[in-house]
Amino acid sequence: MRRAIPGWAAAALLLGFLLACGREDTGPPEPAGAAAKPPGSGRVLVIAVDGASGWLIESMRSDGLLPNLDAIAREGSSGVARPTGFLLSPRIWTTVATGKLPAKHGIENWVKQGAGDQPELYSSLDRKVRAVWNILSDAGYSVGVVNWLMTQPTEAVNGVMVSDHAPMGQAGVAPATAAVARRKPELAGLGAVRVEEVPFTFPATWSPRLEALREGEPVVEVPKPFEETPSWGDGGSIRKFLQRMVRNDEFVARVALEIDREIHPDLLLVYLPGLDRVSHLLWYSVDPMGANTGDEPGAGFARGVHGKELRLYYHYVDALIGRFLEGRDEDDLVIVLSDHGFELAGNEAQPMGTHVSHEARDGIFYVKGRGVPRGRSDLLVRMADVTPTILAWMGLPTASDMDGAPAGFIALPDSGRVASYEGAPKPALGSGRREEAESRLIDDLKRLGYVE
Repeated sequence: MRRAIPGWAAAALLLGFLLACGREDTGPPEPAGAAAKPPGSGRVLVIAVDGASGWLIESMRSDGLLPNLDAIAREGSSGVARPTGFLLSPRIWTTVATGKLPAKHGIENWVKQGAGDQPELYSSLDRKVRAVWNILSDAGYSVGVVNWLMTQPTEAVNGVMVSDHAPMGQAGVAPATAAVARRKPELAGLGAVRVEEVPFTFPATWSPRLEALREGEPVVEVPKPFEETPSWGDGGSIRKFLQRMVRNDEFVARVALEIDREIHPDLLLVYLPGLDRVSHLLWYSVDPMGANTGDEPGAGFARGVHGKELRLYYHYVDALIGRFLEGRDEDDLVIVLSDHGFELAGNEAQPMGTHVSHEARDGIFYVKGRGVPRGRSDLLVRMADVTPTILAWMGLPTASDMDGAPAGFIALPDSGRVASYEGAPKPALGSGRREEAESRLIDDLKRLGYVE
């Protein structure tokens, strides 16, 4: 039988659907014979570490520097996560969240051509299909989604969603005005957002809470990277950028831990982008080919310092993973994966980290929990397999129109198939346009070479 959705969540879902695209919600097809997971039989945690290199992780694990990933590998198994097509994060992470490839889900790149030929970020409004958080919310499961790519504007879920624009700043919120209440009496008292503003959270009541979570005690005890990194002689601009990436990851972790503590979601999805961002600038310092680049005075010193700092960042992210593992038991499913690795590109004077060839194709995949084999290191999972695997693990049918399938190396119940989970509109809130946050995100993408 399905879990009952709490009253606050039902009201929140109603608000989300009323503010959505204006289409009639016919609901997804009823999963024939599906039974929701009984309470206490395990939860799912997915930690997305963008750009984490399997090669560097294996090297650091052998030196004992990544104890939490090493613990997952010992208690469960590890291997590679393999994307299909162009190695662009929005395409890949949307495939992870939907079980469908870009031709179906609609997110093709970071940006598209907007008004006046200006680049405009893809958004959740461009996603054509339902994501795992929609499917599970409809089935009565609670979800937490934090910083997942292309989740602005946020969607009504049975739980909490914080969009990928949240690290860039906050949107204002306000109770429903009298005028709104007169037009839509059902919104009175629900704390609806102002029509002209787009929140970074669902429900909107979480929006002011984010500001308090931007500062506070360190999430982990290990040192933060880039506190002592020498500048590039550019006035400290690059160093400040690197430090901001660490702060953003810490903020995301702090928010996700708060959601986990408060609502104890059946599914928690967390996206940590920092390693990818800094690897574009510092990969030369750890890549074997980087030893042959740059003969200017101090180049060797810079490689040594930057390589130490990049490895420290891997250690820092491993410590964040350790925080998420607290309170998880052997019945929970834990997945840590990345969307690709890294390789060296550019000229000798200005080498850059990139990911365009098969050398950088495979990401990491670490998994432990009920039904997962122990001690294997040869797992291979396609990105489109993640959502079908989660659904099957939770006892829900997979869908025939998904491009992926449940992972064969996990002992999963046979919950059957449905033709599709499509049919209901995605419950997106607002128009999705937050120009100041989008402008800063595009500036970062330009610095990293994603946008011209």
